[in-house]
Amino acid sequence: MASDRELTRDTVEEASEQPSAPPKTGEMELPLHARNRAAEIVQSPDKLRAMVAEAREKADSAGGATSPLSAVIEDLKTMFDLLRAVARGNYRLRKETLILIAGAVLYFVIPIDVIPDFIPVAGFIDDAAVIAWVVKTCKTEIDLFRALTAGDNDREPEPEPA
Repeated sequence: MASDRELTRDTVEEASEQPSAPPKTGEMELPLHARNRAAEIVQSPDKLRAMVAEAREKADSAGGATSPLSAVIEDLKTMFDLLRAVARGNYRLRKETLILIAGAVLYFVIPIDVIPDFIPVAGFIDDAAVIAWVVKTCKTEIDLFRALTAGDNDREPEPEPA
């Protein structure tokens, strides 16, 4: 993808100087444990890729037509693609936006949360709510990423981490 939106470690470190308060679009916030862990994960492209691979696997097995995730599955897949692009260094985000998106994906991956994922159907309701909130909060950036990658039908699968 040809874009001037490239991520380097310097841009992540520079972004850390920005205020870290989440954008205010509603009463909800990303759970603190997901936010803190996501802030660590986004510092390592390998960890980011591994999280996305785990999330994609879980989404493939959890996303049926009757799943609470069905309403947000396309948004979730866009988040996967966006995070993979960041991990490859092909896309850049403000640190806070990156943490929110990674945090939503991480919250989805973590099986024990507000409503544990092992509870049939209900277990993904909180995950879907967090994903929907992050999509709403980061709508401009997610829409821009979709527009920039709209013609990328030749996406190659991410290699498995060694």
